[in-house]
Amino acid sequence: MIGLNIGIDLGSSSTVIVDEKKGIILDEPTVIAVDSETGYPIAFGNNAYLIMGRTEENIEVVHPVVNGVISNYKMAQTLLRYYISKVCGNMIFKPNVIITVPSAATNLDRRTMVDILTSSGAGKVCLFEESLASAIGLGFERHALSGRLLVNIGGGSVDVSVVTMGKIAVANTIKIGGINIDEAIQKHLKRTRDIMIGPLTAERIKICLGSAVPREGELAMLVSGKSGTDNMPISFEVTSTEIFDCIQDVVGQIIVGIKSVIEKTPPELTGDISDNSITLTGGTSLLYGMDKLVQRETGITTKVSKDPLYSTASGAIKVIKNLNKLAGGYDFKTIHQID
Repeated sequence: MIGLNIGIDLGSSSTVIVDEKKGIILDEPTVIAVDSETGYPIAFGNNAYLIMGRTEENIEVVHPVVNGVISNYKMAQTLLRYYISKVCGNMIFKPNVIITVPSAATNLDRRTMVDILTSSGAGKVCLFEESLASAIGLGFERHALSGRLLVNIGGGSVDVSVVTMGKIAVANTIKIGGINIDEAIQKHLKRTRDIMIGPLTAERIKICLGSAVPREGELAMLVSGKSGTDNMPISFEVTSTEIFDCIQDVVGQIIVGIKSVIEKTPPELTGDISDNSITLTGGTSLLYGMDKLVQRETGITTKVSKDPLYSTASGAIKVIKNLNKLAGGYDFKTIHQID
């Protein structure tokens, strides 16, 4: 095909763009800052992320992708147009784009994605299931008969899929993820201490103290926030035990989603999963003890992939380099070719 072939992993937390020659060419947050009165974009990606919680009232930081699907058409279009222009420059031919989508995405979600991409500068678009891209990135054999359970835990959603023979046998997308853990921490501190913290501080607490299972030794860190009593700055200590307790509801919902897929899986594939183990990928799979919790709750050996942040992007690179992997219903289309 004429034009550059690129892959896009558009997540609730971050957007990764790859091409066949250079690999990862962009990795930035999926956020955009706009003037709330005019709607004019002020900052994109990294620059917009850094001003979250630090903006004036007339500046709004927007997350155009929520729970793995487009929630703000206009902002998603503006952000993707910026990113595509950034990586493709002033090329004569529009790029052909492979973009990953949750396995449970509806036909409306898929059509919206194609529409946004083609109006943002893409020539033709191919939708590719996120779980299959991750499986390819992790090196799962495409024609292997034995089934594998792959759990992609991202910022806004958890994609749970049983993959066999290069196809998805059973799948479910849980609309919860790492961002919900951040929000749980913010709500807990507001409710129990009347202290307000921003999303960046909540994320830092999650990374440093968060855990899916109790830690052997308690950790603590000093955090800055805003007192709800007098609206003055305040510094306070947070412990790992406190954070473990306040995020259990979110973590528990992830476990329920994983179990629901296992329960719907045919016996033969369930046996395969027991033999092959469960593989966790995605940024939130790095939460301390997540693999231990999944293993304890399912009784199946569980491991975190070697490169959980970029397994989907790695799969997209492999697909771009070998486009015959798109056989079996996958094809590049324009919006006018979608039924």
